[in-house]
Amino acid sequence: MRRAAYLVLLLGAAFACGHVPQDLWAKTWEYARAWGVDPYLVAAVVWVESGYCPGAVGRAGEVGLGQFMPGTWARTTGAPVEWRAHPDWALWATAKHLRELWEATRDWRLALAAYNAGLGAVRRGAIPASTQRYVERVLSVYRAWRRG
Repeated sequence: MRRAAYLVLLLGAAFACGHVPQDLWAKTWEYARAWGVDPYLVAAVVWVESGYCPGAVGRAGEVGLGQFMPGTWARTTGAPVEWRAHPDWALWATAKHLRELWEATRDWRLALAAYNAGLGAVRRGAIPASTQRYVERVLSVYRAWRRG
């Protein structure tokens, strides 16, 4: 029962919207390419994080398409935290943050783990099992979308 409740909370945002709006798909590609990140990877992160629901709010206070916490948002963008729910800013920030994490780790799996658990956890080698599952979910969506 606990696991089912956890899955409902985790996947709730994805089921709330259930599709990727064409304008957000185009912006995902624009910002991903601008930051030199595979657009399908940025899209997979956004899908797993929020289901492409701009108004998504997580249990720990994360907000928007990229589900940014206030501190991460401030470090990544320098923009007001209220802008986390703005789709353009959120997609831009997601692509930028993924690029920064890749630069720090030089490994996409570790960059995804850092997106979820924080760079400090990755550097300490303290990647939680939940984050390992998160990475696999993102990569599963990524592979499915790459195949078409």
